[in-house]
Amino acid sequence: MSQYVDAIVWIDRREAKVFHFTKAEAVKLLIIHTAAQRRHHQADHEDSTKHAVDSTFLESIVQSLDHTGGTLITGPGNSKFELQRYIDHHRPDLARHISGIETLDQPVDAAILELARRFFRSRGHRHSVEPGYNARKNDTSTP
Repeated sequence: MSQYVDAIVWIDRREAKVFHFTKAEAVKLLIIHTAAQRRHHQADHEDSTKHAVDSTFLESIVQSLDHTGGTLITGPGNSKFELQRYIDHHRPDLARHISGIETLDQPVDAAILELARRFFRSRGHRHSVEPGYNARKNDTSTP
């Protein structure tokens, strides 16, 4: 399988779907938020507030993005912005590669990939790279 340059992340408070893709191929990684498995909110419970996404969950997502060029972050709520803030604060090297943030309800995997391919195609991103290419080392846009 060829190397991947672009990624799309679909995230909510319970899970994240990370797709690394080329024009013809895609690999999906599903990351489940472990706290979401244990926590059950009830409307009449004294602690019915929404809880922020924890850093362990966000770090798992960020680690999966280490070898990507452009990244599109999507999702239905605020989790996508929490991920962006986490990347900005903890991984500024990856923050430069965030190509966009889009609100997206939970569609099927094929619709997520189609959105990503349209998004990157409209911006002229490459979808496959030469063997040995490293987006961070070969990035000429930084001084």
